[in-house]
Amino acid sequence: MTSATTSTKESPILTAAATASLTGQLALQGRQAALGLEWWAAEAGVALEISDDGGSASAAAATYGRWLDAGIDILLGPYGSGLVRGVAPLVTAAGAMLWNHGGSADDLAHPLVVPLPAPASTYFRGAVELAAHSGLEEIVLVVGRGSFAASVAAGAVAAATDIGLSVSEIPLAEARAITGAPPVGAVMVVGTFEEDVQFVGELGAEYPGLIVCVAAGLLEFGERLGPAAEGVVGPVQWIPEAVTPELGPSGTDFVRHYQATFGSPPGYVAAQAAAAGFLAAEAYRLGLGPDDVRRWRTSTLLGSFAVDKSWRQIGYTARTVRWQGGRQVLVPRRSK
Repeated sequence: MTSATTSTKESPILTAAATASLTGQLALQGRQAALGLEWWAAEAGVALEISDDGGSASAAAATYGRWLDAGIDILLGPYGSGLVRGVAPLVTAAGAMLWNHGGSADDLAHPLVVPLPAPASTYFRGAVELAAHSGLEEIVLVVGRGSFAASVAAGAVAAATDIGLSVSEIPLAEARAITGAPPVGAVMVVGTFEEDVQFVGELGAEYPGLIVCVAAGLLEFGERLGPAAEGVVGPVQWIPEAVTPELGPSGTDFVRHYQATFGSPPGYVAAQAAAAGFLAAEAYRLGLGPDDVRRWRTSTLLGSFAVDKSWRQIGYTARTVRWQGGRQVLVPRRSK
């Protein structure tokens, strides 16, 4: 399945392409990423091709190989750390940059892989600080499979240790016992969206401690769990703000225009995809090479953009939200 988007405002001056999981396990987030890219392309006057990778790294790699041969100007990454990991070596070996909006596992930091998202190891930092501020002394990490989950967990352990909280880890596959007799502390879950939703639903709203999960950062989390989502905390890469960045629209403007186009508000997956488009297009317009991009300091609707010598995003960290009254509310950062 392939879709093409071109601006009606003027003739396209750039070509861009990305795969997205329009089907498969990551279809929820993949479709949101595709919409974010489509909105950016129409706004920026870019000829965009989106191809369904079905959640398959091999299928994605084959498609990017074809685009490399075709000389596409801008290659935007797929959604999901595993898919980015499968595509990046092919793209970078050809000397091209991959504008990564959909993979945040820490091991993805690599020359020519330009990261938009904050590293996964920062995802639970705000939640750990919230647990400490709330007087909780114990954190139980319920960890799913894969390097993304491992990155989130490692960051949480480091943050908890730094603050002085007790922290333990349980594999998600072995964590059913916690739903029957949970400790009074913070339970932090990092699995797939479906795994997070199921776990939080089974743990129940009556749990007396703090419930945190990665899936809570998606708007669909509240839609799926309804009242059971109340009070649950999660990380987001973006939340709408009125500040106008150097590249692209402000968060509030993006929400307004996106909703007018698609009929529903964007989540952070769409926002980070659109931000990657604006960043990549400006880099192309300015003729920036890899060394220039690594030294570049600018801002998008996500926030400040800056990478270090290892190509790790250091411009900002993930934000933390709590579900209150059926919507996400930003949790302020707290000092140690």
